[in-house]
Amino acid sequence: MIKLFALLGLCGLAAYGKADDAHTAAEWAHCGDLPLTWQVYLSAYGSLACGVLTLAVFWWHVRVARRHGTWVGQGWQGRLALAALTLDVPLLARQLFVVWYLYRPAPGGPISCV
Repeated sequence: MIKLFALLGLCGLAAYGKADDAHTAAEWAHCGDLPLTWQVYLSAYGSLACGVLTLAVFWWHVRVARRHGTWVGQGWQGRLALAALTLDVPLLARQLFVVWYLYRPAPGGPISCV
């Protein structure tokens, strides 16, 4: 499950990139600023939710392993979960940046086709 959430978070970032590119192209075709689409918000927040869920599920696995007196990295599933966690930590930083970027004003100002 950890691997699934980590991969979904990665796919959410890719979907955000596509949605943001489509939004920028629509703004240039319209020659003005347009409000962000629901696809941009859904992909950004969905990706962030998957990143946070990856950490939460991993933390839960650590607690269960500790309760049983084992280490979470025992076995190939545990090592795969640790690999997903190492992928998720920098990914989560990127996902937080993307959500922060949604609410930042355009650095170049409004689009003008003059």
